Amino acid sequence: MFIEPLNREVVNSMARLTEPLFYNATLTNAGDITLTDDEAHHVTVQRLRVGDAIALFDGRGLVVRGVIAAINRHEVRISAREYHRETLSVPSVELCSAVPKGDRLTTLLDMATQLGMAHFTPVRWQRSVTDPKPDSRARWQRLCLEACKQSRRLFVPAIDTTIDLTAAAKRAQETGALLVVAHPTTEAMPLHQLDIGGAERVSLFIGPEGGVTESEVKILQAHGARFVHLGPAILRIETAATAMLAWISGIKNV
Repeated sequence: MFIEPLNREVVNSMARLTEPLFYNATLTNAGDITLTDDEAHHVTVQRLRVGDAIALFDGRGLVVRGVIAAINRHEVRISAREYHRETLSVPSVELCSAVPKGDRLTTLLDMATQLGMAHFTPVRWQRSVTDPKPDSRARWQRLCLEACKQSRRLFVPAIDTTIDLTAAAKRAQETGALLVVAHPTTEAMPLHQLDIGGAERVSLFIGPEGGVTESEVKILQAHGARFVHLGPAILRIETAATAMLAWISGIKNV
């Protein structure tokens, strides 16, 4: 049977989805499902058995609940019982961030995904110190997927290629997003005083650890950005991103 969308109190939190959650990119709302490769292996690692309840998601809002019908070394067959499609909550949040050094991007993507980031765009700033390799996106996508499974977020964030600040600001403006920049300019307000109104899209800009230059401030101002400060401390990139996303998440779930 097909389950109608849940009410808004449940849309942004799948707390009622208690079954072990697995990913299937080709999920449909008809028929039984077969898991293979890594996801099938994860079923056996969790020592699930025939008859156990299980849930699947496609990363784009479709969820299937069912029971395990058969298990072998290479695949797991699930008998589907219920189907449910989520809608992406509003506002949709894009994180346009400098890439931190070392493995700290893993922390950033993990926490940002848990907090509802819909889109990640690595941005090249004048003082950026890290330029990601072309093959980084696949690893980043896996990190976001695992964070979705852990936090039961049903939409896997889109991962963009690295672009420069001007291109990122222009794209955000053209899509109608509210641009919010974490940078203590003279016009910056405390984050909690920012009014996002009825914005359907928000683009959060986080600069490099070396800071945002005056010319970059002018670029952002020219594209209608609003500036906020996050207190007197100088925060790491991933800390600033988490703080801003947590604030947005709190507004979305009021």
